[in-house]
Amino acid sequence: DNIPAATIKKIQTFMPLDDFQPARVKTCSTAAWGICMWVRAMETYDRVAKVVGPKKEALAIAEAEYAEVMEKLNEKRAELQ
Repeated sequence: DNIPAATIKKIQTFMPLDDFQPARVKTCSTAAWGICMWVRAMETYDRVAKVVGPKKEALAIAEAEYAEVMEKLNEKRAELQ
């Protein structure tokens, strides 16, 4: 969530390169393969978080509105009894 945009932009320049594909990196170094996988995972996480973040905010707003409406509904139900 706190990865600077400049860092992500730099990482994205490496993503399509053949030399930064996990299978190719693993042939050279297992440690480098682990780092490559971690960097790729962080880039994917950042991309997904940008899609999911606004949806989480919208969900929180909708749940708050739902709670208000349910409270009013329960008050009306109590009045009817």
